[in-house]
Amino acid sequence: MGATSAVPGRSKQARAPSGGNVAETPRLALRRLTLDDAPFYLQLLNGPTWLAHIGDREVRTLQDAQAHIAAHILVPYAAQGFGMYLVLRRSDGAPLGLCGLVQREALPAPDIGFAVLQAHEGLGYAREAAQAVLWHAFEVLQLPRLLAITAPTNLRSTKLLSALGFDFQGMVPVGDRSLRLYALARG
Repeated sequence: MGATSAVPGRSKQARAPSGGNVAETPRLALRRLTLDDAPFYLQLLNGPTWLAHIGDREVRTLQDAQAHIAAHILVPYAAQGFGMYLVLRRSDGAPLGLCGLVQREALPAPDIGFAVLQAHEGLGYAREAAQAVLWHAFEVLQLPRLLAITAPTNLRSTKLLSALGFDFQGMVPVGDRSLRLYALARG
């Protein structure tokens, strides 16, 4: 299965992937999205948690989902070599959510993002997926620092970022919103 994480303070459960995966944990596999993932993507982007904390992306049809994946997922893979990844449960291949890295114009370093379907919240999947992304960012991509942003009302994400070792930096404008900014340096 590969080497485990050597990043201090990070999960030792994240490991080098097999097959076409970007990262793996005992329960999860993270891989790049494709246009074939549009049905799941449509469901996630229209879920109550996504809409409440991330915002409406106006993705209403499978064609909208494919276009959004092409523009906002596939382009960053090609341009930056990273992006948001599909989180799959290894036991049955069920898609659970997204977790990965985004390079925003408003921020000086990539930020980690995560979202899981409401039915899978509270089961530790977001934390486990985020730990795998941290391993990938620091061990594979050799990024020196990661950021994270979250809405002030998103208490679950705030708690998760603290548990992952991110430190609150203050508020930052992103688009038309003022968001909480967190940072984590490579160990």
